[in-house]
Amino acid sequence: MHDVSVIIVGLNSCRYVREALESLQAAEWRSYSHEVIYVDNGSTDDTLAVLEERFPEVRVLANDSNLGFCRAANQGARIARCRHYFFLNDDTIVLKDAIPLLIDFLDRHPGIGVVGSRLLNTDYTDQWSGRKFPSPLNAIFGRRSVLSRWLPGAKPLTDYLCREQVLKGVPFAADWVSAAALLAEATVFREVGGFAEDYYYWHEAVFCDRIRHAGKEIYLHPQSKIIHYEGKGSGERPYDVKKRHIIDFHRGAYRCYCEHYRLRMFHPIRALVGTALFFRAIALLAFNRVAGFSR
Repeated sequence: MHDVSVIIVGLNSCRYVREALESLQAAEWRSYSHEVIYVDNGSTDDTLAVLEERFPEVRVLANDSNLGFCRAANQGARIARCRHYFFLNDDTIVLKDAIPLLIDFLDRHPGIGVVGSRLLNTDYTDQWSGRKFPSPLNAIFGRRSVLSRWLPGAKPLTDYLCREQVLKGVPFAADWVSAAALLAEATVFREVGGFAEDYYYWHEAVFCDRIRHAGKEIYLHPQSKIIHYEGKGSGERPYDVKKRHIIDFHRGAYRCYCEHYRLRMFHPIRALVGTALFFRAIALLAFNRVAGFSR
């Protein structure tokens, strides 16, 4: 049994997958044993051929179609032989001993079930990958919203992104961390049923919420650093693709919010949240449609 199985899900992102695997080969592993599992979601580019030629040590699962991240990641976990799962996006570069830092931290703290890495842009600025559960104010003070760019020091934003804790550089408890670089204890991962396969967006928040309800804590480790291209692996997104993503994002946000706060079917807050998210989605769809026509 390995100490960790690195599980990567990819789709038509040959260049990024190659860079991610090369970074894993060059990474510092200390004394920890590992295996790499790549789950392909129906790629039509050269990804599988490159893996066979250049990375024969990687265990490959090739799906005929795109099953989505959660189903594919769970597939990888089912064939893994390890104590911990490390889920890694296909558009990442692992720096130095980022993964052993997480393994060591998780092994020394049995009350923690998940610990995430600090995700960085290619210029080494932060992506703020450990977060609090969003408040209604984060509908306008989101990580990439226009208002947040105008007022980057607004307290609802800095609290949500845990900026102060990240910049202190020591591990801290978060409500949820990004699945782009996430280490989970295998037993607790299986206990909560893995990633929620009926979610597209917000699956990390739902997963971490379920881990916390299982009695384990969620942490982010700022010294575990990984470069993340963030969404580049799947290429350009025309309006029809953006439309689907916007709808899925807001549908997931609604379901996640209701699950987190245990709002029953006829709870009045459900209608309020649903209405607010509906009009937010309409506004974003209109903006992206107009932006598409203006190009």
